[in-house]
Amino acid sequence: MADTIFMHIDVNSAFLSWEAAWRLQHGDTLDLRKIPSVVGGSQATRHGIVLAKSVPAKKMYNVQTGEPIAQLKRRAPKIIVVPPRYDLYLEASRAFIELLRDYSPEVDQFSVDEAFVDFTGILQSFVRTIS
Repeated sequence: MADTIFMHIDVNSAFLSWEAAWRLQHGDTLDLRKIPSVVGGSQATRHGIVLAKSVPAKKMYNVQTGEPIAQLKRRAPKIIVVPPRYDLYLEASRAFIELLRDYSPEVDQFSVDEAFVDFTGILQSFVRTIS
């Protein structure tokens, strides 16, 4: 009997990644993933926290998830802050889980952007195919 193989799959900076992908699909030319940017609270009221950050934001400004937006803007006034769109992220999360189910019926969703997937059957099929 083959060993059971589970994989943990986590979308990198999910809210920012899904926001960037949606914007690019709808005509935006600026990829939020490639510039210092965050998804977070309201710029107008200067409330809220960083929910997701780009890799350049982390590298250039040491942005931390959960950091207050007002604090971040004092340190990095030119960083791009976009408000969250939870309806978009829930839709993307559902599509993410459906995609995983295309590969395995055994998907255990852990959070909006994480799941554990049983890949045992896929591996067994692959081994039979190449044997």
